Amino acid sequence: MAEPFKATPSSITEHFNPAWFAAVMGTAVIPLAISFLPYFWVKPLSFACILFSAVIFLLFLLPWTAKFVLYPASARKDLNHPIASNFFPTMPIALILFSLNLMKYPSMFFSEQVSLQLAYYLWLLGVTGIYVLGFIILAHIFRHQEIKLQHANFGWYIPPVSKLLIPIAGYELAGYFPERAELAITISTVSFGVGLFLFLFVGAAVYHRYIYHELPTSRFAATFFIGIAPPAIISVILFKMVHLFSHHQYMGLDSTAIVTMCKFAIVLTWGFAAWWHIMAVIMIMYYLTKIELPYALSWWAFTFPSGALCVSSAVAWKASGFGIIYTFYQYSVAFMLLVWILVLIWTMKGVISGKIFAPTH
Repeated sequence: MAEPFKATPSSITEHFNPAWFAAVMGTAVIPLAISFLPYFWVKPLSFACILFSAVIFLLFLLPWTAKFVLYPASARKDLNHPIASNFFPTMPIALILFSLNLMKYPSMFFSEQVSLQLAYYLWLLGVTGIYVLGFIILAHIFRHQEIKLQHANFGWYIPPVSKLLIPIAGYELAGYFPERAELAITISTVSFGVGLFLFLFVGAAVYHRYIYHELPTSRFAATFFIGIAPPAIISVILFKMVHLFSHHQYMGLDSTAIVTMCKFAIVLTWGFAAWWHIMAVIMIMYYLTKIELPYALSWWAFTFPSGALCVSSAVAWKASGFGIIYTFYQYSVAFMLLVWILVLIWTMKGVISGKIFAPTH
């Protein structure tokens, strides 16, 4: 009989789950999600969330890094796992979100000039990490001999999502740094293409699994929400393109045509994200009433996609001027904050008991 798991510094490091950085993502997205609201509490809450996400990022970075050095066999096991491996990009994704927060609130922690410079270099670090880890993960998946249909879940969307987040910051940085615009626009456009096609390819495979196989176990039920993220992020990319190309001339593009097409596409892609949110809620209710939904670290998958939907709803409202979309934006913010509080409470319970650090595979 195996000995019960004991949460010690060494055991936590050895079995440290790469999905922990999803908690950073789910927290760091809140300041971006609520930034379109006119209320007095937006800046204080944003300050608290940015600070908290930075602190837990540094805390998680210690065991995440030490695991590669002290327990390489355990790290290789995660990289070879058909589900866990897809969560490695959550670490560099967090860097992109920090970059976006520095641009959204440039005077909150530093001077505006320092914030923008820091945002640029955090973006470069995030881009590097996303591509390095992306190639490593995909190489492992392509060589894997034991991946089965039941392994497919919406957690597989994380690598495409990581690529799609790059142009959100990149297109904005191109506007702030004209002398670096060529590099920023090139990286952003390439990443947009990579993320878009990976989203379509991976989405087809995962959709096939959900139709022709039984639903994933309850531990992965929350990953259904990750399906919200790609279309929501695409709408935000298009919004950034509207701002960039309406004020700057690049690649000989007709700014009027770009803006017109992007505005329509913003509402179109937001619509798919909003539809998927409703579908995801229906599926979670099915788990709650017909199967079960015990707490797992994967619950953090509820948070970042919900935040992405908030930002998508806000930019769709800005692009269209439709009040009905603004009402949905307010609903999505309330939903996101409620879910984040619940997941944080359950996570703290797991941390206190130590059970959340036990190996899952």
